[in-house]
Amino acid sequence: MTPAADLNDAEIGELDDLLAAIPEPLEALDVVMLDGYLCGVLAQPMALPPEQWLPPAFDWNLAVDEDGSVSGQVLGPDTVGWHSAKHERLVSLVMRRHAALNQSLVADGWFDPLVMQPTDDDGNPLKGREAMTAALAPWVIGFEHALNNFPALQDMAAPELPDLLACLWRHLPEQTEDEKAYTKALDDEHPLKSLDAAIEDLVANVVEIADLGRGQMLKVETVRRTEPKVGRNDPCPCGSGRKFKQCHGRSESA
Repeated sequence: MTPAADLNDAEIGELDDLLAAIPEPLEALDVVMLDGYLCGVLAQPMALPPEQWLPPAFDWNLAVDEDGSVSGQVLGPDTVGWHSAKHERLVSLVMRRHAALNQSLVADGWFDPLVMQPTDDDGNPLKGREAMTAALAPWVIGFEHALNNFPALQDMAAPELPDLLACLWRHLPEQTEDEKAYTKALDDEHPLKSLDAAIEDLVANVVEIADLGRGQMLKVETVRRTEPKVGRNDPCPCGSGRKFKQCHGRSESA
């Protein structure tokens, strides 16, 4: 398998600029949120086509209907205030990152998420829980955006899935009372001592979630034969009077 050409630093910056340039009233994800969103798309228990998952990346408020169709204004090369060359470049960069993430998840069981080093108003690096939330919340919000648009993953009957997702939601700044209680329990039992440790924990949980989704997608039910097997020298069941090997059995031996 030829390695997917991932984005370099300059292209990541270019992608972020293109997302920011998408005209109103569309509200595009930024590059960090997009990265989490792409992982949420790839973790689904079915392969989603780009025409289904690209539009919500380019507009936060776009809705995906139950049948997979998109309702609302969809960004395209002819969108007012946009440009066909910009659109082609934007889609190309997004698809490359999508392919690289997919290959990393499948081949390596690991990936490098796009997260930014958070700083305070004076440019000094944040530390502790504040740093973890500031760095990882946008990525997790993007992942959650994918699950909100494509709920099949959360609908899976996988007993370990709620705990894995809770390990991601712990980084969200806004939580329900139940989520806050779960986050406190996680912090008490499995404290994250640094931003690097938090990133490693996030990646491990996302990989496990993606494995669950991929396992569901690849699961093949055993097909059991409902009729006795026809011998090659037996009369063909179609009633032609010829032996099976000389009639419909030819396609099986081809």
